[in-house]
Amino acid sequence: MPDRIRIPCSVVLLFLAALQLPACSGSSDQAQTPPVSGTIEGGLRVLTFDPVAKDQHFTIYRGDYVRAQLTTGEPFTIRIAALNVNKTFPATEDDKPYFKVPEPGSYRFSVGQGQGTIEAIEYAASAYKEVSSAEAADFITNVNPLILDVRTPREFASGHLQDARLIPLQVFQREVVNLEQHKNEPVFVYCRTGNRSTVAAKILVDNGFTNVVNLRRGIVEWRRAGKPIVKTPK
Repeated sequence: MPDRIRIPCSVVLLFLAALQLPACSGSSDQAQTPPVSGTIEGGLRVLTFDPVAKDQHFTIYRGDYVRAQLTTGEPFTIRIAALNVNKTFPATEDDKPYFKVPEPGSYRFSVGQGQGTIEAIEYAASAYKEVSSAEAADFITNVNPLILDVRTPREFASGHLQDARLIPLQVFQREVVNLEQHKNEPVFVYCRTGNRSTVAAKILVDNGFTNVVNLRRGIVEWRRAGKPIVKTPK
């Protein structure tokens, strides 16, 4: 028998693409990111729950701060045992109007008679990267990025990175338009523990920023590593 002719996979891929058929094994398809639930308002992810449905599912990003509401608009309590959440909405003046999801995972919740799962996933984008404090220090020294602190003014005054610009997450979505000139420059963003900065980083990427770097564990890790902190004079 004559020897078999081996056709390169790249040729097969081109042929299948023309026919709009699935690619041959050995090609690498990127996993599709599931659609993320809710909307971002004032730095918070707003999720709308049904007080009766038993199989609700929401997908959010790790680090999201969630403000909950009901389809019926009435007050309610949400319980998430794995996050130690037992919280009533709308929140009182003395209570925070959100709960946070600091780690990826699947979290069961109950709202009235309603039940379901909140799945927290890691944010990923080609224009986005997370770094440790050691990597961040090298990045800042070698690249000289725009540095954004998205904490509160009080947190900022207690200690911040050198040359950091304060834009609290609560107003970040509105203020990002004032950073237009930095869209194609490296931007470094941080908060206390890396949750708020993840939200801010996504807002930047969604607005066309091409090189966004996030301090994964925030200024808490930065301090523990003995990196320099600047305090605002009183």
